[in-house]
Amino acid sequence: MTREKELMAAWLGEGGGIVSVIDELPQRLMIKDRQSVYIACNEAYARDLGRPVAEIVGRTDADFFAPELAATYVQADQRVMRTGEALTLEEPFVIGDRHSWLRTSKKPLHDDKGEVVGVLVIFEDVTEQHELTESLRRHDWALTALHRAGEALIRAGSEEELIADVCAALTHDDEYPLCWIGWARDDEARTVEVTSTAGRATAYADGLHISWGDGPLGQGPTGRAIRENKVMVNNRAASQSSFNPWKERALKHGIAASIAVPLQAGDHAIGALTVYARNEDSFGEREIGLFQEFAGTLMFGIEARRNAAALEAARQSRVRQDEKLRGALEDALAAIAGVLEQRDPYTAGHQKHVADLAIAIGRELGLDAERLHALLLAATVHDLGKIEVPVEILTKPARLNPAEFALVKRHPEVGYQLLKRIEFPWPIADIIRQHHETIDGNGYPQGLKGDQILIEAKILSVADIVESISSDRPYRPALGLDQAITEIVKMRGTKLDPVVVDACLRVLSRGEFTPNTL
Repeated sequence: MTREKELMAAWLGEGGGIVSVIDELPQRLMIKDRQSVYIACNEAYARDLGRPVAEIVGRTDADFFAPELAATYVQADQRVMRTGEALTLEEPFVIGDRHSWLRTSKKPLHDDKGEVVGVLVIFEDVTEQHELTESLRRHDWALTALHRAGEALIRAGSEEELIADVCAALTHDDEYPLCWIGWARDDEARTVEVTSTAGRATAYADGLHISWGDGPLGQGPTGRAIRENKVMVNNRAASQSSFNPWKERALKHGIAASIAVPLQAGDHAIGALTVYARNEDSFGEREIGLFQEFAGTLMFGIEARRNAAALEAARQSRVRQDEKLRGALEDALAAIAGVLEQRDPYTAGHQKHVADLAIAIGRELGLDAERLHALLLAATVHDLGKIEVPVEILTKPARLNPAEFALVKRHPEVGYQLLKRIEFPWPIADIIRQHHETIDGNGYPQGLKGDQILIEAKILSVADIVESISSDRPYRPALGLDQAITEIVKMRGTKLDPVVVDACLRVLSRGEFTPNTL
């Protein structure tokens, strides 16, 4: 017996009294010599190893544990004996399929001369506390990661930017070394298309082949999550036979566990969010619930952006169609104006000059671009209804008799009837119909008054009067702008809208209108 063992036996007591006491303790206890050889242990520890005490004494940790784990135990023993200081730590305890966590206390043993001759090891099983602490830590980290990903949902613009930002947020602190989105493609192989990988282990996804079909490549968490439309957790990748196609790749990149959460559109999955962890058992009930909730939020963000993109595409298409329609309608009106010009040059020239003045008044009143455009088009063909009036009446070099004038007065209604079935984006037909109405209700053809009359028609009425009086007509020479101003001032507030008249007077005072004289 070596000196250390003799001293150890003396320390324990020849009668085994101390041994009897320690066998009654619930804690596991053992004594090792300077070479970390077992000198003694209690029955509780022997039961953990599944060996009688006699088979444990004289052996080392290497006889019972995996090499790496045994080495960590011996390293701690030697540290205690070298420094002479006690040590308390948490460490794993693995025997076969049993995985536990221990809180271990190691203290040096001294002989009567004060020299260290061994180490006393006492430990208790704290697996439940450790798992609870670890679960809370993972949960807190997952909450933080999901908070960052939630900010990405708000901040990101396009769908691609959103997915990239979310994956980057989930892998920010390296707790999860890899995250990606997989979309289910409806090809013959039912391929899962891997997109937006993020994390230090992105190389794992390079050339990755996954299916959501029922073949060998569809038995992993992602394929099953899509196919079965439910969360799939693989907390111990190395021991799952269904994970064999990717096991070597996972070991190479330090991946031990994964979770795949379906991304649902309606009642079926169109893809999956897959997240990987460095440690086994990283995805408990808390994490599963959090990732499941987040996947729903992520899919909401994706669909919102897809809907927005579809709406924008539809809007752009409608804009293009509207532009084509607007162009076609404007071409039609231009063609009508051209026909009127050939039939009656006086009427055509009058319409053009009225349009110029009407637009100037409209700008003075602050009409927006769309209303100004509508005013321009209406003014350009406001006398369209005169197409049914014989040319000899329109060009008569004398005043019209009552029958002839009654025929001319029909032109606002005729113009309306000609244009009302054309679906203009502006009220062209109504503006033309109302341009001879007066605010006192004594105009024609409907006898409208006040706010019943469109502002564009009120503008057109003032511009029409000014142009008619100040320009040459077939039956008389121009009377001049001063006469036109006198006339509209006389009718201000009775027949003509005072706000429109005042705007016209400001335009005329700045010299922004030139009468049409021969």
